[in-house]
Amino acid sequence: MLIRPETKQDQTAVHRLTHAAFQRDDEARLVDLLRDKHGDEVISLVAEIPGNGLAGHIMLSPAPIVDEAGGVVRDGLALAPVSVDPAGQRSGVGSALCRSALSCAQARGAPFVALIGHPAYYPRFGFVPAGPLGITCPYEGVPEEAFMIARLDRAAMEGVRGLVRFDSVFEGL
Repeated sequence: MLIRPETKQDQTAVHRLTHAAFQRDDEARLVDLLRDKHGDEVISLVAEIPGNGLAGHIMLSPAPIVDEAGGVVRDGLALAPVSVDPAGQRSGVGSALCRSALSCAQARGAPFVALIGHPAYYPRFGFVPAGPLGITCPYEGVPEEAFMIARLDRAAMEGVRGLVRFDSVFEGL
């Protein structure tokens, strides 16, 4: 398996794969909208099985932490979505994509990555519940344990408090 940056030629296959992984179009449209809006600011990786095509995709997009007045406290990234071809789920594709994406985020200098996800899956990659750290979720009804953060630069995140502001395209889906 090869993890590599998504190319323009991958976009149609990524859309199909994401739709198949979630059995609906919301997440596939999210990927398209974030890619179109943020261009090179997103980290968009694919997992390719030579001879078999794409097995998975992951995207990180800009998501700052803001204070009560809406001022940016710290710029970071949001992880969403992670898509794995249904035939290849539970084979390590998602884990490889998560590790690679976090490595890319760290190399880019992002101090954190936030997500809303399965609390039994993401801690293996360094994600912890964000609420106890004073970092809040913008959406009502999200279980506290599902809103998580990976602090990639602990020094830069020391004492940071506020609300993670996911891109507005998340709200339209």
